[in-house]
Amino acid sequence: MNSKPEAITSGYIKVGRISLSIARQAHVKCADIMIDNRHIEHINKKHRVELDTLGISAIDFVKMIATTFGEIRQAPDDALDLVVTNSEGKNHVAVITLNYNYKKEFWEIRTALPVRTAVVNSRKLLWKRERTPLKD
Repeated sequence: MNSKPEAITSGYIKVGRISLSIARQAHVKCADIMIDNRHIEHINKKHRVELDTLGISAIDFVKMIATTFGEIRQAPDDALDLVVTNSEGKNHVAVITLNYNYKKEFWEIRTALPVRTAVVNSRKLLWKRERTPLKD
């Protein structure tokens, strides 16, 4: 992955977007997904071992989740979890937790981490990517 971040708003990096079609289905706001340096440092500090195991930087980890998520779930405190679901049968899934920043009108990443699948599955499902059948 390209690790050169795309700066959009002062102090923030755009890492993805909740598209209009997904937002309508999930009944959430369509907006960019942004992260600030403070949260990147937090993810690096709290999840260094996991990131080193994956061989990925914090910014690339959040970009991967923000661009490949397969589920949106309701998280505590009116937050959303974006979940990468291509790790079926695993004990953990990759998750970023977002809060909507009403002042700046974008989704702000609060944290990113591997979460136990059972914890994620206990949260209300708002949207799930439909799998397209493979053609012969």
